[in-house]
Amino acid sequence: MATIEKYETRSGATRYRVRYRTPDHRQTTKRGFQTKRDATAWAEQLEVDKRKGSYVAPAAGRVKLGEYAREWLDSKHKLKPSTRARYEVVLSTFIGEHSQIPLGDISRQLVREWVLDLSANHAPASVHKTVGVLRQVLAMAVRENRLVTNPVDGVELPSVQAVEQRFLTLEQLHSLAEAAGDHRALVYVMGTCGLRFGEVAELRWRDLDLQKLQIRVTRSVALVDSKFVVGSPKNGKGRTVSLPAFVADLLTPGDADALLFPDSTGGYMRGTNVRRRWWAEAVSAAKLFPRTVRGNDGRDTVLYEFKIHELRHTAASLAIQGGANIKSLQNMLGHESAALTLDRYGHLYGSDVEAVGVAINALLTRDCGQNVVTDAA
Repeated sequence: MATIEKYETRSGATRYRVRYRTPDHRQTTKRGFQTKRDATAWAEQLEVDKRKGSYVAPAAGRVKLGEYAREWLDSKHKLKPSTRARYEVVLSTFIGEHSQIPLGDISRQLVREWVLDLSANHAPASVHKTVGVLRQVLAMAVRENRLVTNPVDGVELPSVQAVEQRFLTLEQLHSLAEAAGDHRALVYVMGTCGLRFGEVAELRWRDLDLQKLQIRVTRSVALVDSKFVVGSPKNGKGRTVSLPAFVADLLTPGDADALLFPDSTGGYMRGTNVRRRWWAEAVSAAKLFPRTVRGNDGRDTVLYEFKIHELRHTAASLAIQGGANIKSLQNMLGHESAALTLDRYGHLYGSDVEAVGVAINALLTRDCGQNVVTDAA
């Protein structure tokens, strides 16, 4: 049980200290209370916190944010290189700006101010990602009893505007593939198999089974600090996807360890080079998603826009048109959960209200026909 003692400072002022034992039975004190009432209130709350298991040692909150954020990142052993690089940027910029602030001084109000400052110069999506890193850092502090609660929780973040997904029709996909020339097969693989750019860039001939018409996706490559790093796919799990026979016929097998789609020098494709060298020209030739822009001279120019990643959306759309269910689509896209797949592409399934009603009616009719009891004649 805590005890309260009166003492005098060097200036002669009366103050009170609380002498107590921590949950691990070490004796310590908390000084500086101006009144005995304040000291008593603190001591009573201390006992409550100890019983609830939410006790936080005063010294625990004095650790600086920058130092602790580094500890947090060093403890993350399963991060993909690209994710770690993104976290490093947050630690060196946003968290670096506030690195000397003790964990215990980070309040919800302070986090609100940080969010306001971030929102002035960054897009909402960037604010969410940056604050998300801070949330993870402080969540570890809560788990380690350095903070009672996470001050990021409950802080309102700017709304992220949903970006409308664009899909190519089958005719548009054919047009784009034809305009891509020598890269026709790459367009079809991405537009029908749903692979991410990093996954298709690391595809090797040994990953294809042209007899079974399957692609085994087990690796992905990312450009991190100007170096290519090979790792697992986004969710850490491999998957097998179907390869349409039409697309398989476009592929001429090479050496088992050779890249399926190398760049002009035989190495990995770079997204920036692909866009600059042939993608933009192919999109324009296929006249995809035109947008009119008026220049300074008052003349209108038509621009065509379609991102490489949107071929993945196209593959999802075509799969749904072909009758794929949510679980099949989840496997093809490599999503961690079917809920994520449904959230992103569920609207493409349309409404089956009428069909559901007909099916239930058929069941009711069948059951009634089997179970109706008629009076004996």
